[in-house]
Amino acid sequence: DDVVDEDDPSDLISYRYELGKTYNGMAALEIMKGGDVQWDKAMSLFEEAESNFLHGYELDDGERTVEEDGSGNEDVMNATNASSSTRDISKAAIEQMSPLHVEFLIGIRSNMGELLRRRGQLKEALQKYQLALDMARLALEIENEKAVTSKSGMISDGPSRAEQGNTIVDLLVNIADNHASAEDFDAAAEAYEQALSSHVFFRRWSNDNENDNITDNARSTSSSNALPATIASSTKIKFDINAATTIEAAIRNNLANALGQIGQDKLALEHYEASLAVKRRVGGDFHMEIAHTLMGMGALLGGPLKDFTKGLNCFKEALFIYRTNLDELIGGSIGGNQDGFFGDEDAEEIDKHIQNALRNISLIEAALLKNRDGASNRRRR
Repeated sequence: DDVVDEDDPSDLISYRYELGKTYNGMAALEIMKGGDVQWDKAMSLFEEAESNFLHGYELDDGERTVEEDGSGNEDVMNATNASSSTRDISKAAIEQMSPLHVEFLIGIRSNMGELLRRRGQLKEALQKYQLALDMARLALEIENEKAVTSKSGMISDGPSRAEQGNTIVDLLVNIADNHASAEDFDAAAEAYEQALSSHVFFRRWSNDNENDNITDNARSTSSSNALPATIASSTKIKFDINAATTIEAAIRNNLANALGQIGQDKLALEHYEASLAVKRRVGGDFHMEIAHTLMGMGALLGGPLKDFTKGLNCFKEALFIYRTNLDELIGGSIGGNQDGFFGDEDAEEIDKHIQNALRNISLIEAALLKNRDGASNRRRR
């Protein structure tokens, strides 16, 4: 702070911005090293980065991270920074930041949430994810307002609408995963539903704007540029196999698992079936992700839905896919569309899936045999 002209608060903010970028990069390097010591260092560096990026901006309670005159008084800065990580930043402050500044802050808070989740600090992780999500929503709202009022309808320099939408969806998925880790499956299902509805909305919104050929004057009032406040509401999304993406498939699969945990079995099956259809269309019939979804469907059908025959078929198909992939992996050639879908798994991991499928097949076959024996005894009587 001593080397910055204290008469110009903007210089101090720019200086802090550069410090924040540096701390963020150092944190990323610590994560790459791995280990608990590096985790602690990374968290400390992320906190420093967040503090510097917030320096000089108004928080949600009207306080600032430095004095109003921008003097950078250390006592004031330390006192307010001590709680800055638990307070959101105001919309007015976001409007003063560059889009890249905002993007850095969202990324830092999301990364902090992920580190906390991996350490089992789920409440703290949820808080970070939520702060990042609130900021991402405000940022998109601000950029959309700018696009609506501008003649071109274009977003300012920074992340595109599609990128901002993807960030919101990713954060909703992170929040849902965090709830699932805490075994709060009601909250997890709700967050996955919000992620799904948001993903579908942003996909359609992006397509509408790309195909929008209306005049500049009409564009400013066009509904295609409007960003409804209810994009993240929990609504049932109509499934469109031709438009669905691998992201939608992954969200639906996780949503199905959460719904199954809270007794919403029929709805869970619908999402499993939709996810499976997308995965087959994109990855072919022998992709590992198809096997994973079949395992979830098999557990649902062979468990609470008690459709043992269909459940058995799911497990057997999953087993065949796992064995096919293991044979090809050992042989050195994974065929089909494996690359670029959901990632590969090593031989040891695939073998674990095979053993799990075999156990489930044995359980279902035993249940079917018991049912047949029971039916036979009833006929004799």
